[in-house]
Amino acid sequence: MIKKTATKPAQIVALGFMAAIAVGTVLLSLPISRAEGGFGRGLEAFFTATSAVTVTGLSTVNVETFWTPFGHLVILGLIKIGGFGIITFATLLGVLVSSRIGLRSRVTAGAESASVSGGDVRKLLKQVLLVSAAIELLVTAMLAIRFMAFYNYSLGDALWHGLFHSVASFNNAGFSLYGSNLVNFATDPFIQLPIDLAVILGGLGFPVLFELGRRLSKRVEKNRVGGVIESKLHWTLTTRIVLWAYVILAVAGTLYIAALEWNNPATLGQFDVAGKILNAFTASVQPRTAGFNTLDLSQMQPETWLGMDVLMFIGAGSGGTGGGIKVATAAILIFIVLTEIRGDTAVNVGKRRLPRSIQREALTIVLLSALAVASSVVVLSLLTEFTTDQLLFEVISAFATVGLTTGITGQLPELAQLVIIAVMFTGRIGTVAVASALASRVRHAHFEYPKERPTIG
Repeated sequence: MIKKTATKPAQIVALGFMAAIAVGTVLLSLPISRAEGGFGRGLEAFFTATSAVTVTGLSTVNVETFWTPFGHLVILGLIKIGGFGIITFATLLGVLVSSRIGLRSRVTAGAESASVSGGDVRKLLKQVLLVSAAIELLVTAMLAIRFMAFYNYSLGDALWHGLFHSVASFNNAGFSLYGSNLVNFATDPFIQLPIDLAVILGGLGFPVLFELGRRLSKRVEKNRVGGVIESKLHWTLTTRIVLWAYVILAVAGTLYIAALEWNNPATLGQFDVAGKILNAFTASVQPRTAGFNTLDLSQMQPETWLGMDVLMFIGAGSGGTGGGIKVATAAILIFIVLTEIRGDTAVNVGKRRLPRSIQREALTIVLLSALAVASSVVVLSLLTEFTTDQLLFEVISAFATVGLTTGITGQLPELAQLVIIAVMFTGRIGTVAVASALASRVRHAHFEYPKERPTIG
């Protein structure tokens, strides 16, 4: 009975995503969607539909010239369906998991977080839709104003380009209406920063966004300590981990990319100091997991690719539009390592102790994800002549639904493209499904075997 309850929602959502991909493939295969007209081979449509629904952003064709405005509209709709669909999936499975927590555990965790009941699901999804729309419209307005004021776009073109890139950035898709992605805006902070902001907000995850909204909208608690009135906000452990991880990774990623590419004339070396910092920051934010690029990634150092591989693999926050193993999962692994180094008996974060089940879940997700990436790289190496670092970058980008590429996507043979399609789908559905299934799987053993400690190291 437990197995059925845990797996059925994942199966339903997987079928839903497959249906959306199928419909998108049919629509993109129509002559009205293709700039050249006529019916194509179908693989371009299948690849693009999968990339859009999984909010990845990889493409085997030039999105700007290959597809018509109708095709662009279809891609935009698929991005929105995929982004909202994965959020709905995560929300419903979160409710499923919380419903399996006993009364004692609920009381214990009450100070940390509030569970979502089944009756609140509809209200919660409405809030998700409203917040998404509000952020997307705000970024659309910011981009449209810039397009009209500085690039002389008409009102209609400015609104369309602003809306497309706003939806793509908030949903961490990485699709662009420009063949060179955002390279032409490498010196324009008024285009880059709103897109970076939308990517960050979409990647934080709605649990974090909702908590930020609740905490900041409420009156800050006042405590009188020694005659001094202090303000205090109580944040959940998830929010604290995600926010700190985002800040650390953004700063570390920016410094890493800047250090390696500072004097590279094909990337950061062509800009002044302000431009170098701006583009290094964007190159650090986008791998988490949006996929827009203002630099020619094919001209980067292989060492830079490796650092971006790490950023892509970690990904974004839980319950958002981003992919990857999630920042909380990566943070838990670091806490486990620090605990072992210190010789502590329990993994503590702040004033909270992490359950052993959470630790096992994090280890399982990371190992399964690493196995999926490694096996896919091996398969692609047998099908193509590209270097291992190029294939590793491409596979991690697909698995973490990022959409960045070193420029090899369109050169992959058809069979390799099918492998990338499978990787994108697995990365989008698999990590959330596995995490939720593990969290909802509860077994109470009636006995335990005697302990024996094997030799480690």
